[in-house]
Amino acid sequence: MSGISRIAQKREAIRNPAERSANQEIWFKDGDQAFLSPIATGDENDTNLDEIYMYTFKNADNRWTNRLQDDSIDNSDVPSNIRPAHKFAFWAYIHEIIHPEKKNDSWEELAGPAGRKVFKELVNDFRIIALVFGRSDYIWNQLVDIYNDWNGLNKGVMRVKRTGTGMYDTSYTLAATARASEIPEDKLAEVTNLPSIRGYFLERYGNPVSPNNTVSLDNESSNDNKSELF
Repeated sequence: MSGISRIAQKREAIRNPAERSANQEIWFKDGDQAFLSPIATGDENDTNLDEIYMYTFKNADNRWTNRLQDDSIDNSDVPSNIRPAHKFAFWAYIHEIIHPEKKNDSWEELAGPAGRKVFKELVNDFRIIALVFGRSDYIWNQLVDIYNDWNGLNKGVMRVKRTGTGMYDTSYTLAATARASEIPEDKLAEVTNLPSIRGYFLERYGNPVSPNNTVSLDNESSNDNKSELF
């Protein structure tokens, strides 16, 4: 349970957006694949896995905005023609992400399939994976298959891969792997301090004036920016 001090800090963060915690989500681009160990079990009452409904729309400042749909949030400024995206989200320990292009000097160059170069980003920290359910729940069903095969989500290393660049040609593949990577003991001690999925999204996407839930369109095309919000 959070305690008076922690709850008070969260309420102050909601009133003062600059005090909010940093973004903890993984934003996949075309060709990215992450290797991760879920800490969510998938069992009943698991607060490390939850479903959310998220609005994405342009605000008055011409910025793409993510806003959580929740009874406690005033969404009266959301355009009437915008429907919220239905997503599932879970906490996981991200070991590494393999990128098809090098966008950071710290990423290690590796030989990929057919001799193509790929680039490994070491994360080694906890992050949130948030994905839409997909047509006919095809993405969600892949997670359910892993849960059934493993008898729990936190029994091994999963691979998540994105293919595609836009809203309508993007697909995700979730698969169990044979890797035996483990979460370091010192990191496991941090699990109890992670907020619930519901708590994280309420804090981060519950305030319409927060600079943390908008994306500027000044430097990139609107299509590129919007694709990162899904």
